[in-house]
Amino acid sequence: MEVHHPHAHHGPKKWSEHFLEFFMLFLAVTLGFFAENQREHYVEQHREVQYMQSLVEDLKNDTIEFNRATRQNNRLVNNLDTALSIFYKNEWNDSSLKKLYLVNLSYLGTLNVYLSERTESQLKNAGGLRLIRNQKITDEIAEYWHLSEYGKIFSKTYDELKVMAREKSYSIFDQKFYSNITSGAVGTSVDKNARLMTYDKFVLTEFANRLSHIKNATKNVQKVIIEKQRALAIKLINDVKEAYHLEEHSKAE
Repeated sequence: MEVHHPHAHHGPKKWSEHFLEFFMLFLAVTLGFFAENQREHYVEQHREVQYMQSLVEDLKNDTIEFNRATRQNNRLVNNLDTALSIFYKNEWNDSSLKKLYLVNLSYLGTLNVYLSERTESQLKNAGGLRLIRNQKITDEIAEYWHLSEYGKIFSKTYDELKVMAREKSYSIFDQKFYSNITSGAVGTSVDKNARLMTYDKFVLTEFANRLSHIKNATKNVQKVIIEKQRALAIKLINDVKEAYHLEEHSKAE
């Protein structure tokens, strides 16, 4: 004889059970979203700090470059003063000619300022600039980049002044009187019988005018730009370190 067990019949779920299931699902999704959002936020914060550390390293290298450029500009102005003084006196003897030949090697060369653009390229090309939340730092970076671009533009004009003066110098200075020519005239010797190729007043005055133009451009523009860049670089280094507690990060690592 078969025994039939009555089937258990479950009634419809109560609304509270449906609500609980929905709430648990909603909570799980929300927590997952929140965790992912927090993870992305942490990753972006970490990348932001890395960018700032890299920027500080670049700025430190730039500061070294600005110091080097300042020293070179000071020497350049001094040598230009020496040459101009000789041209203005218009007294040609063995001593003045030898000195003029030597300084002529030192003021018409190209002076390049090599800035570190590693972090700048990353921030611009990889969209890293959006990660910088500190508006003050963002503004200072933008100002620094703007000044750097202006420096590059002026450098082209500045180099053209030197090129034109250098072309003119070939009709004034005879290269045969040089020996052991080295950069900056160090180690270079000038023949004791050195003479100019021309003593025409118009030609020498024109050349002196070109040197005077280079001197003014160096003192009043080139040096000013570099000093502004240097001051802004130092300020940016200090502000970034303070805003991102980079000294603490370095100790922690």
